[in-house]
Amino acid sequence: MKHKQEDNPHYLPIFMGIGLSVGVAIGAAANNIPVWISIGLCIGVGIGTAFDGQNRDNEE
Repeated sequence: MKHKQEDNPHYLPIFMGIGLSVGVAIGAAANNIPVWISIGLCIGVGIGTAFDGQNRDNEE
């Protein structure tokens, strides 16, 4: 039994990293890194999940 290899990119880890980086940058500028790390990570997870959901809908 062969497994289907996926050629579609997974956006969740990409946007998690982007959100984390933006959160650290804003947190350093605002002098409140822990709050902005969590906000950036949450926004990145939300965007990545939305793009992954669109990607899965287009496959069907």
